[in-house]
Amino acid sequence: MVVNDNAGYLTLCGVLRFIVGAPPGASSLLQTNTHQTVKTMEDTDLQALMARLELLITRVEQLKSQNGLLLAQEKTWREERAHLIEKNEIARRKVESMISRLKALEQDS
Repeated sequence: MVVNDNAGYLTLCGVLRFIVGAPPGASSLLQTNTHQTVKTMEDTDLQALMARLELLITRVEQLKSQNGLLLAQEKTWREERAHLIEKNEIARRKVESMISRLKALEQDS
């Protein structure tokens, strides 16, 4: 049973056929303890399942990409926040220093 393409990579169709044990266009026989159960999977059902899996795979890739972008934005915002906190602290110290100098000038007068 062929489950890979010419480059040796697994194909979605091949994997599905391997999982259900069915060659293209055929049904598979599943052996149980004392009897055989016939399990059929039509090509149309297989194609529909493949289409849904491809959509899910595409959606997962989109979500991974979106998550990566969101994480990058979060990192940028955190860095910007840290920078703004630092600038705020510097400004606070300068204002405190000016107030101290003004108080010192006021006491000298």
